[in-house]
Amino acid sequence: MGRSRLPADRLMRARWWPRGRGPGTASARLRSLVARRGPVRTELGYGVFLSYSGGRDRRWLPRLRQVIEKQSRPWYKPPRIRVFLDWTGVSIGPELWGKIEAGLARSDWLVVLASPEARSSAWVDREIEWWLEHRSVETVLLVVTAGQLLWDEPRGDWDLELSTALPPRLAGRFEQQPVWKSVDLLPDGDKGFSPDVDGVALGVASVVRGLSEDELRSEGLRDTRRNLRTARVVAAVFGCLLLIASALSVVAVLSRAEATRQRDQAIVQQLITQSTLLAERDPFAARLKALAAWRISPTPETRFAVLDASANPASGVLSHSVPVDAVAFSPDGRTVASGGGDGVVRLWRTGTQRTAGRPLIGHHQSITSIAFAPDGRTLASSGFDGTVRLWDAADRKQLGAPFNAGLGAVRSVTFGRDGRTLVTVDEDISGTVRVWDLETRLQVGRPLGGPGQFLAMASDGSVGARAIQDRVQLWDMASRRPIGRALKGRGGIITSLSFSPDGKTFAAVDFDGGLQLWDVAGRTPIGDHVASPSTRVRAITFSPDSAMLAAAYEDGGVRLWDLRRGGQAGGPLIGHTTTARAVAFSPDGSVLASSSEDTTVRLWDIRTLRQGGAPIVTGEQRAAALSPDGRALAVADSEGTVRLWDVAARRRIDGVLARDADKLSPTLAFRPDGAVLAIGSPGLRLRDVAARGPVGEPLLRAGEVRALTFGPDGRTLVSGGPESVHVWDLAARPPTDTALGAWSADVKMSPDGRILATVTEDSTVVFWDMVTHRRIGETTIDHTAQIAAVAWSPDSTTVATASRDDTVRLWDAATQQRIGTALRGHRGGVTSVVYSPDGKTLATGGNDHTVRLWDIAARRQIGDPLEGHGAGVTGAAFEPGGKTLTSWAKDGTARLWNVEATADPVRSLCAWAGGAFTADRWLENVPSGPAPRPLCAK
Repeated sequence: MGRSRLPADRLMRARWWPRGRGPGTASARLRSLVARRGPVRTELGYGVFLSYSGGRDRRWLPRLRQVIEKQSRPWYKPPRIRVFLDWTGVSIGPELWGKIEAGLARSDWLVVLASPEARSSAWVDREIEWWLEHRSVETVLLVVTAGQLLWDEPRGDWDLELSTALPPRLAGRFEQQPVWKSVDLLPDGDKGFSPDVDGVALGVASVVRGLSEDELRSEGLRDTRRNLRTARVVAAVFGCLLLIASALSVVAVLSRAEATRQRDQAIVQQLITQSTLLAERDPFAARLKALAAWRISPTPETRFAVLDASANPASGVLSHSVPVDAVAFSPDGRTVASGGGDGVVRLWRTGTQRTAGRPLIGHHQSITSIAFAPDGRTLASSGFDGTVRLWDAADRKQLGAPFNAGLGAVRSVTFGRDGRTLVTVDEDISGTVRVWDLETRLQVGRPLGGPGQFLAMASDGSVGARAIQDRVQLWDMASRRPIGRALKGRGGIITSLSFSPDGKTFAAVDFDGGLQLWDVAGRTPIGDHVASPSTRVRAITFSPDSAMLAAAYEDGGVRLWDLRRGGQAGGPLIGHTTTARAVAFSPDGSVLASSSEDTTVRLWDIRTLRQGGAPIVTGEQRAAALSPDGRALAVADSEGTVRLWDVAARRRIDGVLARDADKLSPTLAFRPDGAVLAIGSPGLRLRDVAARGPVGEPLLRAGEVRALTFGPDGRTLVSGGPESVHVWDLAARPPTDTALGAWSADVKMSPDGRILATVTEDSTVVFWDMVTHRRIGETTIDHTAQIAAVAWSPDSTTVATASRDDTVRLWDAATQQRIGTALRGHRGGVTSVVYSPDGKTLATGGNDHTVRLWDIAARRQIGDPLEGHGAGVTGAAFEPGGKTLTSWAKDGTARLWNVEATADPVRSLCAWAGGAFTADRWLENVPSGPAPRPLCAK
């Protein structure tokens, strides 16, 4: 019906096939299905009734109807199959449902165009309900135009959670797995992509007429031969035979090519589904399968699969058969060592995530700790069997006799910074500390004991720390003496402690999970005590740059803390099913390893959190704007002073641009060359960025200016406010303006300079011709709250609007019609929106303190929200290369985000793999059929 049908961007084409089975089985079941139906009636009524929902499907269904009715018939004969389509098969008049019901009653087959829109459509549900009451479910054909269908074989029914395109009325209706057909986008010249209507029509017609697709094609060829023989008579027999032979050869070649294409598309869909399902269980395989799908068929859908895989922080799972208590990286980061309850130490290649050589067998009980020597050649392991053993990391052999034999369980082992000593901590009441000389294998000095529990030692071996209830006592490791009095924090009983790599700071975690940082030299707390969302921390560790702290929790979660702002970095890393026992960073800080009682070690790609370095603390912001080259941020503070900040250096640039901007609601905009900054409210003036001086006289000396935008050539400036929109000709001397007489909360000029978009008080966007200054169109009122921001796509064809109703909507600039469904995810209102330079990604900021990235083609959010700001985000902008996004917020900070994966997700995944996506991986992970292709270009 013509009921609110909304477009989707992911269309697929494949054979009629049961998911997970071969084409032969599907063909046999179709023949059986048609045989049970008996002869097909096509002389009266309709052969097919099309049930659909969404504007996208409505655009191409008339073509589908035409192609089905034309299948294999001469032009002068009536159609063998008639198709009922609501707006062509229903005459004008009342009682719409009655006319649709009549069409259903005269039809033999119901073709449901399954999609997320159809799933939620009341009309589609009503049509299916009528059909199931008056017809058999065996005469229902499913054509997937968006989303997916997934059959749950053990349950003998649809997987309702993953079947995003299934109308609920069809759940539980099929006695056995049905067949369905998917639709794909095919390249369509300058138009981009269009649905493969012929492929769908051929499949539907073959089922309705009871013929195979090959027979249907052959039927058309027979008609052609008959016409040729009649026209050319006997004298042209030889030519006709030659022509027929040539035609058959071409058809055979085309058929083979089509069969190959359909097979490849089926495999692509299978790879995408597997990538989604493996995202948590086997992230490495998930990323590889998404990349393989892209190499087979580079479409918007496969690109999003690669994006989605690369945005997942989970990047690997190292499986054991017992709980894993210890994990450590080699100094070069290429190897991960892990050990657990079976007393065996296993070595893994970080890139390939496969075991590296033989396991290290020697301990008789659980492994408690693992450490690499500074040179990476030697590995030390400790265990509950009371021994510490040294291993040759290359030859996988034990070096000499074990240390500490017979002295009781050993809790941990660490190499001294020079690699010549070994420090062990006994599993006794106080955690006795022993230092061993590796050459003589003798203890150095007396053991270090004392009150409380020994928890950690600085990496240089100079300072140790003991926890005494809610206090920390520091010890001089050389003299074996306490350093001053015990330090008391603001939390409870201390359970975990870790020194930063430079030894200047330590972090202490209490029983309730609270976190407190301390300055070692000053013996004073740093910042406030930070409460934790979860209790019982089992282990903590600093990142190599000391900017982040990782914590393993008893609930299985792993959390990262941004130590510069004293808050959690992103959401918890969820994957372990029970207690996480240990955490370790790779030497470059890009990967975090966590071990758990669930018998796995999980690797997390820290780069997917995407915040690059420390935030820029600007102080209170009333307005901000990023220079076109992405190097400078202009900020207007609460006193009306406008200053510049160096984004790369994260420091304020000397000098003041202006001192008398509006203290409450100023607005800023850079000229495209970055040389001039426009400052609005009160009035409107231009400032020279380099000279820090005015450019000419103020354009307006009074009045509120809420929005500013420059034209692409810098000669035009548009200002918007509560009174009027002004278009300023800056090339004139003095500058002149044209008042458009429209209220506007935001104004944006198209990148080609031809059209101006202004936001109205009624939550619509008005478009103006920049040559004639005349209004040329307006969007409909779709937003239910005020539009806060508007942005143009780089090609000037699309406009995005961000609203306080929590949605972002896209509009066709030529027709002013809405494109697809709204993008939803923010809470509390969307405050900013911006396109990436390549136009493929949208970045939005909201009052929920987050920045979100969206893939425009797939209309889906990329990964988790970018979290870090402590207040509502007020603006964001990409740097010219699209690899970095800068956002600013009401918390007085600007933050840089590494979004390189959105600019080139394939290259990003290949860089992450580091050569691990080899040819043999293709053979292991991709079903047979498509020719093997290099996953990553050299």
